[in-house]
Amino acid sequence: MPDPNAPDTDNRRREDRHRTRLRAGILRGRDGRRLADCVIRDRSAGGAKLYLIEERPLPLELELEDEADHRRYDIRIIRRKGPEIGVVVECEKGIPSA
Repeated sequence: MPDPNAPDTDNRRREDRHRTRLRAGILRGRDGRRLADCVIRDRSAGGAKLYLIEERPLPLELELEDEADHRRYDIRIIRRKGPEIGVVVECEKGIPSA
């Protein structure tokens, strides 16, 4: 059984990721069109781990809306394994006006 306290040698992140309370997110195309729902599992200043509610093909460049605070981010998929995707945040777009 692996040692849970052993350092993660596969970790290539620039910033530490922190577990968040599971937060609902919406993945949109860069044109704003809704593509998929997701759960935001871990976040850092420069990236996140997302879990897709329903597996589906997605473009590599997307927009993520955090439904808890309604902030939007331009993101790029850098890793995908089944319904779990790793993304890098390219920029924060802020809160859309109503």
